[in-house]
Amino acid sequence: MYVRNGFERQHRWATALRSTVRHPTRVRLGRMLVVGGVVGLLLTGIVSVGLVALPARGAAITVGDANSFALSAVDGLRFSPDIINDVPVGVNVTAIFTNADTSGSGHTFTVSSQLNHTIPSTTDLGTYFQQYPPLISLWENGTGLTTNGTIEFSGVGWFEFVCLEPGHFQSGMYGYIAFGEAVPANLSVSAPATGPGLAVFIIVGTIVTLTVIAVVLGFVIGRRRGSEFEMPPQRLGYAEPPDAGPGGSTPPPSSPPKG
Repeated sequence: MYVRNGFERQHRWATALRSTVRHPTRVRLGRMLVVGGVVGLLLTGIVSVGLVALPARGAAITVGDANSFALSAVDGLRFSPDIINDVPVGVNVTAIFTNADTSGSGHTFTVSSQLNHTIPSTTDLGTYFQQYPPLISLWENGTGLTTNGTIEFSGVGWFEFVCLEPGHFQSGMYGYIAFGEAVPANLSVSAPATGPGLAVFIIVGTIVTLTVIAVVLGFVIGRRRGSEFEMPPQRLGYAEPPDAGPGGSTPPPSSPPKG
C-alpha cells in the first residue's frame, strides 16, 4: 500500500478536507464557552429580576413649636415624611400637602381619628372612615399641585394616616402622626413589596434549570456524535502506522523507489 511521504503534490480535495476538520480541543473549548455564556446570561436575568430596588422610606420630622408642617406623596406609593413627631397640642396646625408623584396618580393625606390605633391592611377604608371620620383629609390629583388644611387634637397620642386611592394603602402608602410626643419606636412604615414575588422566582428558576440541562445534554451528545465522524489519520494525509509482522515485530519502513 502506498503511503504519502510528504513530498508529493497535494490534491485539492485533501487540502480542503484538512481545512474543514476542527481541532477537538478547540471544539470542546468553544462549546464550554457557549454553555458558560448561556448560563451567565440566565443568572444575570435572575439577579436583575430578583434584586428589584425597593423605594426608600420618607424621613421622620418633628414639628415642635412650629404652626405648620409639609409632606408629599412621592413616587413608589409612599409619603415623605411618613413619621411626623410632636405636633403641638390644642392648636390649629396647618398641614401642607403636595402631590409630587411623577406618575400623575392622585393621592390623599387622610388622618384616622382612632387614637393609638393601627389600621389593618385588609380594612375597607370607605367603611372605616364612615365609622371614624378623619381628623383631616386632603386630596390632590395632579403632579406638583399643593393643598393645605388645618388639624387639631387636644390630647397626647398618635394616629395613622393613609392614602384613600384604591390599592395605595395596601401597597404601603401610610404613616403616623403624633401630638405632644414622638411616634412610638415600635411603629414603622414598611416598604411595599415591589419585587416579583415567589411565584416568579420559581418559574424563572425552573426555566433556567431546564435550559442548563438542555445545553449540557446537547454538549454531551454533540461530543459523542463528533467522535463517530472523526477522520482517520490516513485520510488527512498522514502515514498509516505500519502493520506488525508475523512475530509481532514491526517491519522497517520501506525506502522510497530510486530512480
